[in-house]
Amino acid sequence: MSDNGTNGRQSKPLFDPTINYGHVITALGFIVAGTSAYYGIRAELGSMDQRVAKIELTLQQLANVLVLTARQDERQTAIERRVDRLEQARGHR
Repeated sequence: MSDNGTNGRQSKPLFDPTINYGHVITALGFIVAGTSAYYGIRAELGSMDQRVAKIELTLQQLANVLVLTARQDERQTAIERRVDRLEQARGHR
């Protein structure tokens, strides 16, 4: 059946320990790609930290505005009550 003399068995793959320019170029490519990915992600995280800090500052400012608005609403309600009491007091006279 088989004419190559292996009696139906396949030969084991052999390991070639030689290093050529293709191997070196491939390894350098991986190193360059990994390094550039690291620095790219690092820069992106730095930019994201700045954006998050700006968002936190804006949220703090909005919270302060909300507190001031609530205080003004309370003052307005208190003034309206005083005016209502004055109008009722004048109505009884």
